[in-house]
Amino acid sequence: MSARALATQCTRIGAAVLPSVAIGGAFVGCAWMLASADAATARAAMVSRIPRAIGPLVAGILVAARVGALIAGELGELRAGQQVDWLRAAGLGRLRLLVAPRLLAAALVLPVATLVVDASALTAASLLGSPRGFDALAQLVPTDVWIGLAKASLFGVTLAGVASATGLLLRGSSRDIPRLASRGAVAAMLAVIALDLLLVASRLS
Repeated sequence: MSARALATQCTRIGAAVLPSVAIGGAFVGCAWMLASADAATARAAMVSRIPRAIGPLVAGILVAARVGALIAGELGELRAGQQVDWLRAAGLGRLRLLVAPRLLAAALVLPVATLVVDASALTAASLLGSPRGFDALAQLVPTDVWIGLAKASLFGVTLAGVASATGLLLRGSSRDIPRLASRGAVAAMLAVIALDLLLVASRLS
């Protein structure tokens, strides 16, 4: 795996998801505040829950929806065009050349996407309803942020791995690529949700 391949994947994934996660984070912050009776209490709760739990999950689902389809579609096209079979015949590692850059790129981009969700959600909530809303940010605990970023990286590896497997297991022709891409997106989102549930059940979240 070359640094150039990794940089390419990071750029493509980041460009595809960062605008949507920023908007999604703002919606989460607004919805949280509008559903709460006490604005001050709601902001204090958000400062803990958003970075540690909600931010990584929202980012993971939004990224999985876009990147899961992207990865599954790309690898499905390579599979349908027999490039994957050519790599195997040439003795070149499919995982190293095709899958590893996407796994590592997703693991790097997901924490960034999570920070974007956190920032947009907390900013939207702080601006909503009170000019002193930003005072609650003083209660932000760095440990919550680091735990959220670690979860996000794990979500990235998971969704990219599931999407890659979906694309490489194509058994049809290039006409099946759109359906394959949709299947990759759904599988990646379900994998992120299932992993988050597992972390919560094991009290690691």
